[in-house]
Order: sequence, then structure tokens, then C-alpha cells
Amino acid sequence: MTKPLGYYCAVTPGDCSFLDELQEQYGSTFESLNRLEKLYILSAIISNLTATQTSLEGRSVAEKALATVTPVIEQINQRLLIGEHLGLADAIVNQLKYQHQGE
Repeated sequence: MTKPLGYYCAVTPGDCSFLDELQEQYGSTFESLNRLEKLYILSAIISNLTATQTSLEGRSVAEKALATVTPVIEQINQRLLIGEHLGLADAIVNQLKYQHQGE
């Protein structure tokens, strides 16, 4: 069972925010979206976060980070079962939420 958006974000039904609009249109747990639609939204969020972090840290830091993780990404694609991808994503999201910005 999933929790409603308000559990994760600062949104209150009826507050007229963008998140409230999303809840109104797709449900508080995005139950009106199919799996692929949710994955597209997640991909866009990740792209936005990556671009913002790159802007904060600079292109050279981002290039070094990408070089460091490229072998890991390749191994994930080759060796990790697709059913384990969301678990890994969940672990990384939770680590990012509690990691200090400068680390």
C-alpha cells in the first residue's frame, strides 16, 4: 500500500499548489497514472535534480562523477535483474534525502 503524496511532500488538499493540482488530477497516490507514465515523471524529476546539482557543483565535477559511476551503471544494466532496479532506486533516493548537500 502506498502513502499519499502529502506524506512525502508539503501539500495539503485544497492549497492550490502544483502538487495539489497533481493530486486532484491523478489521485493522492497517482493511482490514475499507469506504470510507464510514473516512470516518465520519475525520469524528468531525476533529470531536473541532476541538472541542478551539476549547476551547483560545476561541469568538471559532474564529468568526474559520471566517469566514476559509468562502470557501475554498465554493471547495473548487465547484472542486476530488472525487478531489483526499483529497490536500488528506493535505496538511493532515501540516501539522497538524508545526505548533506556538500557530500
